[in-house]
Amino acid sequence: MKKILSVIAAIVLFGTGIAGMDIAEPVGASTSSFSGYASVKSLSSGLSIEPSLVLEPKTADELKAATSASVKPATALLTVDAEMNAVLEGGTEPLARFFDSNVKNKAILAVRIDQTTVDAFLGWLNNTYAIADVIAVSKDVSVLAKIFADEKGRLVNTVYDLTEEKLSADRYAEWPHIAEANKAGCNILMYDGSDENLPVAAEYVEAMTKVCWAYTESKTEAVTAIAAGCYGIVSSSHADMVDAISVFSKPGFARAQYIAAHRGITKYANEQSLTGIMASYNEGATHVEIDVQITKDNVIVICHDSSITRVTKNAGGLNIADATSNALFKFKLADYSKRYNETLAKLEDVIKVMQKTDVILIVELKFDNGSEKAVNQLKAIETLKALMEKYPGIAGHWYAITFFAPYAEKMRELLPEIPVGFLGAGASGIEGTGPYWGGSWKSLSDIGGTINFCRKYNIGLDEMTYDNENDRMDPATNNTAQGYLARGYTLNTWTFEDCRHFDIKANVATTNAAEDCAMLVKTISSEAVTMTAEEFASGKFTFECTAYNGWVTQELCEFAVVEQSGTQAVVVPFLSQQYTADTGDTGSFGLYGMPTRVTIG
Repeated sequence: MKKILSVIAAIVLFGTGIAGMDIAEPVGASTSSFSGYASVKSLSSGLSIEPSLVLEPKTADELKAATSASVKPATALLTVDAEMNAVLEGGTEPLARFFDSNVKNKAILAVRIDQTTVDAFLGWLNNTYAIADVIAVSKDVSVLAKIFADEKGRLVNTVYDLTEEKLSADRYAEWPHIAEANKAGCNILMYDGSDENLPVAAEYVEAMTKVCWAYTESKTEAVTAIAAGCYGIVSSSHADMVDAISVFSKPGFARAQYIAAHRGITKYANEQSLTGIMASYNEGATHVEIDVQITKDNVIVICHDSSITRVTKNAGGLNIADATSNALFKFKLADYSKRYNETLAKLEDVIKVMQKTDVILIVELKFDNGSEKAVNQLKAIETLKALMEKYPGIAGHWYAITFFAPYAEKMRELLPEIPVGFLGAGASGIEGTGPYWGGSWKSLSDIGGTINFCRKYNIGLDEMTYDNENDRMDPATNNTAQGYLARGYTLNTWTFEDCRHFDIKANVATTNAAEDCAMLVKTISSEAVTMTAEEFASGKFTFECTAYNGWVTQELCEFAVVEQSGTQAVVVPFLSQQYTADTGDTGSFGLYGMPTRVTIG
């Protein structure tokens, strides 16, 4: 099994420094404190979303060399004993002294904690040294839950170490671990980098907005983990990680970007209609984003607005929370181009259909814009919980996002296993009760404040900053993305009107043009191939590729050599693709495949 972790990758902010930022909450009464956040620097690869390199050093000298190199680790992971000493080859050193000498302002501190050390660790944070930017790693989820339950410990990001677990070829076999992690306030799950089903787990974990790390013990394992889309690569060898990163020199995604159909497919069907939602599956979307409202008789329906005026014919301004479902279903949706003759869809009907697919539902908790009626009288989250429990097959097929604090709080209370994403400019929820989210919301540029805010509510980021004047993603979004990623937070979604989300460091890209992505390649086959010596020397070969919608094609790909011994080699394919925006402008992006075994002959 994998060795104990000791160092978590140094953070990459593409030149944007964040060291010295104050956290949103006071550090506390510890003898010493450090409220700075380590800055993240680019790994200088071509990857659109670069993983965090997590180093487990054997000695202080190894860590010093790595943090002084051109490609730096984001985090230093250490083993500690019950006296809070860092355990290294040749002996121990007080963790506080080791941090000050070797980690502070250079990397994120990460420590491995278990039942024998968790109390000492929390006591150390509270009374000895309060460090704002710290990560705890444990194989025991109850340890992670104990850290999250502590007021000071809640500022600690956590990693659920699952390296001793054998992964399944069934993605949903990992749902119980994701659920356990979320319930414990944990954002990162770590697996054995040599497990053959790592790509399955990585793809699913991050589709559910958590972060996947892989513990690797060779360059090839690290390359495999990066190509699988793991957002954290953990190793005791800095050289192996640097060599692995160098394989990915061309600009592109290591794993295909997730595509969420915004309100379903709306090009030829009504927004949020059952037809439009089902079409998301046919068009190859990985996710579908839907908005939920609740009726006077406690039926959850799919609609963006609190009123049905905009989306129906002759609705007369009927407010959903004030109407019975029977009254609402008398009105037909205003068909766009075809007469599907549909009414508002029930969430229950969506569940019945979509639980049989691999499309993940992003359920936006609108519920009358967080009104007192929806929160307290109609008990929106209680109703949602009862409906989801009626269909156990939907477990692991959905997560929630919301603008409204009361829903985030109720989800934590009633559905703590479900990941919840925070939408920017979040409102307090109940009308007239004061500032947004208790006044604690922070902008993306304030990494410390935003992370502490997210930790408080156990929510993830589901916002990206858009520059409306210049019709582009605000540079701050891309500049801070790596800093959040290294701490367990992916940047998810913005409502794009075309395929320009492929230019953005988005984990999940929500779009009104999901159908325009349908024929773009999502995966490159990793089946072993035979090449002639000439083909191998050319660095190009035709690989079988599969589009988002499942269409199989043969595409000429470039490839990088990972390792070679005589006539046997391992390569990583790379395909450059073009997209066309609605404006007619074209763009391009690259996609890497998994390592492929090659016989040259």
